[in-house]
Order: sequence, then C-alpha cells, then structure tokens
Amino acid sequence: MPNKHRLVLFDGATTGTGKRRRVGRSPAVSAGFSLVELMVVMAIILVISAFAIPTLTTTMDGIRLRGTTGSATNIAQRCRMQAAKRNLYQRLHFATVGNRVVLFVTDGTDAAVAPLTTDNKLWAQLWFPGEFSIPGAPAGAVAPPQLTSTQMWGTATAPNVNVDPYFNARGLPCLPNVVTGVCGPTIGFVYYYRYQSGGRTRWAANSISPAGRIESWIWNGTSWGN
Repeated sequence: MPNKHRLVLFDGATTGTGKRRRVGRSPAVSAGFSLVELMVVMAIILVISAFAIPTLTTTMDGIRLRGTTGSATNIAQRCRMQAAKRNLYQRLHFATVGNRVVLFVTDGTDAAVAPLTTDNKLWAQLWFPGEFSIPGAPAGAVAPPQLTSTQMWGTATAPNVNVDPYFNARGLPCLPNVVTGVCGPTIGFVYYYRYQSGGRTRWAANSISPAGRIESWIWNGTSWGN
C-alpha cells in the first residue's frame, strides 16, 4: 500500500495524460561570506577602532578628572562648613598613603599624616583613584603653566601652592600663625594633581580664593578651564 504520509511536491504543470507532474526535492543551497568579504569587514572594524579608541580613552580620562576634582571641591566645602559648625578652624589635609592620594578633614590643630578611624577629630575623607599623584606645581618641558591668581579670582597676589588649606570659624580660608596659633587671613590656595594613565599625563587643580570661592581646574592641552 502506498505511504499516505509521503510528502509529494508538484510544480503545477500537467503531463499529456492530464496528471500532475511530480518533482523531486532539490539539494539545499547554502549561503555564507567568503574569506575576502570577512577580511574586508575586519579591516573596516580595525580602521574605525583606530579612530574611536583614542577618543574614548580621552573622554574617559576627562570624566575621571572632572569627577575627582569635583569630589575634592565637595570635601573642601565640607571642611568649610565643619569650621562654621564647630566654631573652630579646620584643616584640609592632602597626603599620599599607600601610593594613593587622600584628602581628609580634621580640627586645625590635628597634625595627623593619614586618616585614622581612631582619630576622634577626623570628620571626612576622600581617596583618589590610583592614577593621581600630588608631586607639586607643574614643572618640565611638557607640563602646563601654573595658574595665576588673576586667572582664578582676578587679583595680583600669588596663592599658596600645594599647601594644606584651612578654614576659620567664619568659613574663610586662613593659615595658622606658628607663634600665636591664630588662623589669620590668607591670599588663597591652589593644589595641583597629576593624572597618569596608559602613557598619558594630564593635570588638574583645585583653588580656594581669599573670599572662600572653591573651584576645580583641568588643563586641556592648551589652556586651563573649569
């Protein structure tokens, strides 16, 4: 008996006897990419990557620089508010601990060189990513020029460079007198950071004007900007 479940394909034509003509299955046709086509696609991807990767890394460096200097601005504001809150001058320490830059806030008389959990005068701390260092003011053939007080706050006085800033009980920047211990008015502060990643070196800074204005700065290769 014929198999009733057998699949039979017809082409719609008829034979001379009026019966439909049975056609057999044709072999499956496989399609794909040739080696040349794959090589062309790979070449295009490599060309695009050559342009995109440097742009991406530069963008990521910029994001990390802005994020870190922004956080440094925030902890400086915290130091300022703590001074007003406690009615006592406060110190914003800049230190390197375990090859990482750390900023921390204590009472002005606290001479700590690192933030310790046992220090009952420690109020806040901020750890920078490992790419940052605080070698001092920019120097060398490829280093940017130093920021001037005219650029930062419009005066001709030279700021304190990479010196720990203090804030008095009024929230104004100050420097303690080594003899009297009184934290008196100052000409402002600027602190520089060096960022190194993948053979690239960039610079950033935070400034505090004599009136207490706190800003962050980033060197873009040609000029300083906020």
